[in-house]
Amino acid sequence: MRKETVEQKVYHLIKNAILNRQIAPGNQLFENAIAQKVNASRTPIRSAIMKLEAEGLVNVIPNKGAFIVQPTIEEMVQAFEMRKTLEEMAIKTGFSNLGTEEVKELKQLLNEMKSAYKERNIVTYQEKNNEFHLVIAKASGNSYLIQFMKKILSQITTYMVLYDVFNGNSNNEELDILEHEQMIKYIENGEEENIRSLILKHLDTSLTKLQQDKLNYQSLTTLF
Repeated sequence: MRKETVEQKVYHLIKNAILNRQIAPGNQLFENAIAQKVNASRTPIRSAIMKLEAEGLVNVIPNKGAFIVQPTIEEMVQAFEMRKTLEEMAIKTGFSNLGTEEVKELKQLLNEMKSAYKERNIVTYQEKNNEFHLVIAKASGNSYLIQFMKKILSQITTYMVLYDVFNGNSNNEELDILEHEQMIKYIENGEEENIRSLILKHLDTSLTKLQQDKLNYQSLTTLF
């Protein structure tokens, strides 16, 4: 098997296992064990792990090894506090620029979120959710705000995928969708203060849900 093929195989296998919550946060990735399982050298394995690290899914600790990211409650709180600040800034500077085209885009993204929810596809659900919130940030025209928003959304998505999503309580996800529907109505009605309050409440709810870790994981070695 060519190096590129091995690297891609390992990368996608581990990434999918993380995003589908088949392995727990904090699990160590043993290069030797993975290399033996796929019958390859450690070089492509290491490259795959480095790619996962760049995406914020893996932490590589010198002299210890690579581990599935395992954020602390404090780190998650800090991420959400930063996002609140960015969301408020986005609304303050971009709300007046939200017009018919943006509302149309938001409605399309919401429909895609609903479809992903029905299919229990958390990865797609989070991707569309991020795009939804980026519409408002992009309306600000502030390239730095957009850049930082993309970064924090990506990090929080990792946390949501690892700890929260579709854990059997459909009320949480249905409320999430209803809140996004209400956001669109506030935009259509020009209610800036109401959407600001709703988004902050929405984020507080999401953070609370993140603290409920009731997932079942499997051993990494069973994936290869």
